[in-house]
Amino acid sequence: MMQKILLIGLDGVGKTALYQKFFLKKDPVQLQKIQPTRGIAKYEHDFLRTDYTIIDAGGGKEFRQGYIGNTELIKDLSAIVFVVDVQNTPKYQETVNFFNVWLKSIANSIKGVKGYLLYNKVDPGKEGQVKQGLAHIAQLLGPIESMFPGEMVKTLTSIYSDSTNQIFQRMLLDLMPKRMSVPVEPRRIESTPATPTTPAVTPPVVKESPMTQPIRIEKNTTKVSPPITTQPSVAPPKLTDPTKTSETTITPPAIDISTTMEKAEADRIREKTAERLTDIIEATLNNNPGFEAIAVYSENVELLVGAIQQGGNPQILNSIELTLRKINLDEYMSRLGKVRVGGEGHIKIDTFDIFFEKVSPEHLSTVICSALEEDTIKNIQQLNRYLNQALSITPADGDEDTFKRSDLMAELKLRLQNRGKSVDHVG
Repeated sequence: MMQKILLIGLDGVGKTALYQKFFLKKDPVQLQKIQPTRGIAKYEHDFLRTDYTIIDAGGGKEFRQGYIGNTELIKDLSAIVFVVDVQNTPKYQETVNFFNVWLKSIANSIKGVKGYLLYNKVDPGKEGQVKQGLAHIAQLLGPIESMFPGEMVKTLTSIYSDSTNQIFQRMLLDLMPKRMSVPVEPRRIESTPATPTTPAVTPPVVKESPMTQPIRIEKNTTKVSPPITTQPSVAPPKLTDPTKTSETTITPPAIDISTTMEKAEADRIREKTAERLTDIIEATLNNNPGFEAIAVYSENVELLVGAIQQGGNPQILNSIELTLRKINLDEYMSRLGKVRVGGEGHIKIDTFDIFFEKVSPEHLSTVICSALEEDTIKNIQQLNRYLNQALSITPADGDEDTFKRSDLMAELKLRLQNRGKSVDHVG
């Protein structure tokens, strides 16, 4: 089922920039050049094998009237994201008036829809300058929150921090179905199933592995999915002083700030992410008989997670680990590009085709195939894209005490064990 998310607010509040930062991975320099949305723009994305439609409603005055009472705009909606520019104090009342009229016109049609209120443009290092304005707009929006027929999650966002990624990650996970059904035609990861065979499998010989030979460096500018990179340091724009208010006792609202996420929230995100990855790995193995095994190794060549096709030989993963220890893994990982037959991340040992891809700075995905079908590479690329999405989740801004990717891998391994797919439970 497609999940639909509506971004709404006045023009210039940063709706499109927030969307492009998370979904298109654009940096702040690129985001400063985007044009305002005219009318309604729709975009489709998938995240951990759930499909989403993002509806970006242009906030210009000439478009807003068309949203009032527009039931087509909110049809089958899953979430509404209200975006407010905390720096633009002269438009506070205009913002409140628009939200008030629009909500009254459609309130009876959005029961069960999740709400998110983003106080945008709270840039790093400028929190003190916008504190009073933030308190004032939060007070003005109080009645709007009460009018919304459901819980509303509030948070501070900025294109200059990781807060945007954090709230969208939370949103997508909130809207994700609790359990992904084992995919069948046509929603499975596309593949032409090989004729099932169960020959005796001999663990591959490591000593003469081609992987121990020098690897030719090839430039490859095409990537399966955007790698995890540190965005360039960009100085936030200078903020104008917010309009002073005589109500000096006003304090900022109680807001769910992602950068100070509590451990319980981190645990919730980890568990839901691990459950979805378990679904994906299980479905991938079930739908691809030619896939012998799927594994994730650490940068220290430690087998973090391994899942074997029913009837497969789990010792193959140990042999791969021994092979990886014979090479300069740092150098090899730095050159891994798009998964393709004969490419940098493909080797052949005995009867197995083995594909590697770097899915995070610290994680190496491995898929071992006993048969190459027409869509094998496409399936591997999809799987690695989902692994990359999961390992890109950052619920706390660099706070490894509340969310560790090693914990995510441990949770994933445990869930695969519970379903009988882990190497620890096959044999």
